[in-house]
Amino acid sequence: MVNEGWSAVCVEVDAELAEAAANFLVEEGAPGLVETDGADGRVRLEAAMPDAACARAADGLAAYLSRLAALHPAARPATIATAAVEALDWTAVARSHHRPVEIGRRLLIAPPWEVPDAPGREVLVIEPGMAFGTGQHATTRGCLEAIEAAVAADGVASALDVGTGSGILALALARLGVPRVVAIDDDPAVLPIARENLERNGAARVALSTGTAAGLDGHFDLVVANLLADILVRESEALRARTAAGGRLVVSGLLESQADAVLAAYPGWRVADDYRDEGWCTLVLRPAR
Repeated sequence: MVNEGWSAVCVEVDAELAEAAANFLVEEGAPGLVETDGADGRVRLEAAMPDAACARAADGLAAYLSRLAALHPAARPATIATAAVEALDWTAVARSHHRPVEIGRRLLIAPPWEVPDAPGREVLVIEPGMAFGTGQHATTRGCLEAIEAAVAADGVASALDVGTGSGILALALARLGVPRVVAIDDDPAVLPIARENLERNGAARVALSTGTAAGLDGHFDLVVANLLADILVRESEALRARTAAGGRLVVSGLLESQADAVLAAYPGWRVADDYRDEGWCTLVLRPAR
């Protein structure tokens, strides 16, 4: 079936921010991107998606790049526009770019239209483009690997997912056997998406709510925060406060070049492990002995 009503997000950014912009668009559901070199060190990206998703992605990308620009003060402002594209079977195109992906030893992320039989793995079914977190992005994969390792090592009894987005990390925690899982996000619009994903995968017991780590009480054996470097720095006190003594804090959403600056915001904590992929970094922090 040929689908009408698709548009393209057209972005021009400095080369140093191009990879981050491309990853964001893929997480928002873009089946692929066209990348061309522009003048004066600029890169042009074009990504087609349904009209509603296109408008949402354009707005979200503007906010995302604005936060990244604070960490790259020399970067010039991005230009973002949308444009109509020719009618094609874009749904088929999109589906061809979202395939099941194995992560770690126990997890497999699959789109609803291609759920494989995978003995020995927990199959998490996520609709691409509904909210950030489909397993396509390096930071999501790093968090999932860190979660699996923590559960295998310590027998985690309670976990907190800060900035849950699609709910994929909370879902993984529940499916890996963590008895108590709490997931929060400061954007109430993503909660119905996360709830749908949790219920689809038999993890309705996850406690889901709007909020931030600073607004919570209590402690958790494992805290996971896949955010952005500046937010990880700003929220460091709250994230540390939510992590139980002897627990693990997984922080992600940062470029490898930002790892030292983020770590400096967690004095008295050490890097117990890290996961690096495509220039992105996931850190597993523990209180220093």
